[in-house]
Amino acid sequence: MVDDNGESAEQRLYAAATRWAVDSGYGPADMIDAACRALVDGLDSPALRELAGASARDSSWDIRELVRTALDELRIPRPGAVPTGYAVAAGGGTTRRPGVDALRLEVRPAQSPVGGDFQVLVHVNGAEMTAAGAGLGMDPYDLLVPTNRLAATDRSRTVPIARCTCGVYGCGSTDVTVTRDADRVHWEWSKEVPVHRAVTFAAAGYDAEIAWVAADHSWETPARTAGRLVLTGIDRERLRGHGLRADWVAHSYGDDDTFRIALGLDDDYQIFVDTPVRGRGPEELAREVCATLARPPAKWRATWHAIKPTLTGPPPIAGRSWRPFRYR
Repeated sequence: MVDDNGESAEQRLYAAATRWAVDSGYGPADMIDAACRALVDGLDSPALRELAGASARDSSWDIRELVRTALDELRIPRPGAVPTGYAVAAGGGTTRRPGVDALRLEVRPAQSPVGGDFQVLVHVNGAEMTAAGAGLGMDPYDLLVPTNRLAATDRSRTVPIARCTCGVYGCGSTDVTVTRDADRVHWEWSKEVPVHRAVTFAAAGYDAEIAWVAADHSWETPARTAGRLVLTGIDRERLRGHGLRADWVAHSYGDDDTFRIALGLDDDYQIFVDTPVRGRGPEELAREVCATLARPPAKWRATWHAIKPTLTGPPPIAGRSWRPFRYR
C-alpha cells in the first residue's frame, strides 16, 4: 500500500525500524505498533505477525531479533543499508526516490537570548521543519550570505538547517545533507530530525526556490543590508593572507552609531574593527568597512581579545593603535 506521500508500506516499516535503531525515545511499544500497521497495510510474514503480537514488556533483544527477521523475510533492507536518494520499494528492494516533495523558504524575525534577530524557516510539504527539529531556523548570514549553502552541486554537502531556541547551533542542531542527483535533489536529515524520512525535490523547482530566497532582501533592516554587503564585498583572500576570517557583522551591542565586524585569528584571538555610522546609508557604510579591511591590519584602528588565557599580549599583526577589547 502506497500512501499520499508516495511511501510504500515497506518504506514505512523500514523508517520505523531505523527510528527504533537510533532514537532512544522510540520504544518497544512503538515498534510493535508499526508492525501492526504493516499488517493492516498488507505486509505479512511469520516474524512480522509475531512482532505485532509481542508485548512491550518483552526483552528489547527479542524484539530487535524479530525486527531483523521480519525485515529479511519481507526483503526490506536493514537500517542504514538504503543508499542516498533511494527508498524501500513496494515488494522489497529499493527504488530511486521520486522528486515529489515541495520546498518553501522564508526569512522571518527570530527571538533568541543571544541575538540573531532573523531566521530562515524551511517548509516541506507545507510543514515547518526548523521548529520540528532543533527549534529555531539558522541566521541568514549562516545559510545564505555570503554564499548560498543550500545550493545543490555534484558533491554532497552537509548544511546546518536549525539551531536551539537559545540561539546557539550545537546546543541543539538539525542538519541536512544536500545531494544533486540529475533532475532531483535529495535531503537526508541528521541530528535532531524533524521527520523520520528523507525528502526529494524536483531539481528545477528546488534551484528556483533557493535562488529566490537568496535574492530576496525585502526583510533586511539597514544594518542587515550593510552586513550583507560587507560579507559579500570584503576581500577574503587578503584577510586569509593575514590568517583572518570574518566571524560576524552587526551594530556594536547597545550602540547603533557604531558598526562592527569581528574577525577571528586562528583560534587565538578575536579582533573587532569598528566604523562610525554617521548617518550613512548601508551602501556607503559597507564601502567604508571594505576599504578599511583592504588596508594592512597594522593600519586599522582595532581592538582585540585573546581567546586563550595564556595569551597576554596583542596579536602579532597588531598595529600601534590597537587596544585590548573592554566589555561594557
